[in-house]
Amino acid sequence: MRETTKHIGNILLAAVGLVAAHSAAGDVLVLKNGDRITGTIKQIWDDEVAIEPEYADEFTVDLEVVEYIESERDFELEFYDGRKVLAKFPGAGDGEQQLMAIDDQQESIALADILELDEPAKDFDWESHIDFSATLNSGNTDSKTTQLRADSEIEIPNHRHYMQFTSSREELDSVTTQDRNLLSYNYNWIFNDPWFFAAKASYERDPIIELDSRVIVSGGLGRDIFNTPRRFLSMQLGLGAQSEKIGGVQDENSVVVWSLRYRQDVLSDDLEIFHNHSIVENLEGRDNTSFKTSTGLRYAITDLLYANVTLNYDYETDPVDLATNEDIAFLVGLGAEF
Repeated sequence: MRETTKHIGNILLAAVGLVAAHSAAGDVLVLKNGDRITGTIKQIWDDEVAIEPEYADEFTVDLEVVEYIESERDFELEFYDGRKVLAKFPGAGDGEQQLMAIDDQQESIALADILELDEPAKDFDWESHIDFSATLNSGNTDSKTTQLRADSEIEIPNHRHYMQFTSSREELDSVTTQDRNLLSYNYNWIFNDPWFFAAKASYERDPIIELDSRVIVSGGLGRDIFNTPRRFLSMQLGLGAQSEKIGGVQDENSVVVWSLRYRQDVLSDDLEIFHNHSIVENLEGRDNTSFKTSTGLRYAITDLLYANVTLNYDYETDPVDLATNEDIAFLVGLGAEF
């Protein structure tokens, strides 16, 4: 009996060892020169595959030198022809191709046909940024522009929340010419990917130009053009109501609201470009169209810190009496990503 128990125990230990060894094996890149790289595949982008082995940081390998990939994990794939699938990579396919498994179906593909590969989206994901930027000029005219910007995005299956806060202050010859605060919240319910219902609310004030408050609430429809870890482009259009208090006088009217958000990684994950803008068209009351845009670059210094360059451009066809039609600010600073 003791020998039988011992024998069963050895079998169980061996089974556990095999499972552990299989789990530790991870994903494998088999190169055309015969080399094998074992690790965790992170993505395919720009004709490169990123892999993170246990013994080193993540690095990239040119896709053209990869013979095939072995992995039992699911990946989200997008091909150059626009096809998107969730698939595994069991190993080598026919000829010099890659074997791809979708559920119980298998087919051979060329790795060069893959535009993008990403790990499947998580059930809960979030990302936040805090930027501080400034420009200083001295000489015949002393001026200073500072901006604190924070944003946070939370994604739960079929639901997305995006919050943003911006505080801008501008001084000219020690006289404050702008003291603007802008807070916005955008909610998306993805009812039929890539389409979503959108609800947006924003609050803005700049007492220097007697804009005591501007509150806009809208609802509408939107669509994601791209939504992957490497690139994101989303746009939405809605109808809503606006309440403005200018110089102590309250005014309310209906508005059309257009919003766009875009970001994309370049040079692996080190450099990100982004562009966000919104257009608000008054349908009644003050004949005004407001256009706000923010375009810039973020360059990673560490996993947490990055340098940023931002160009902000605001334009209103019928601005508040003490304001000009357009406002432009070029800012350089540092930020943190969480």
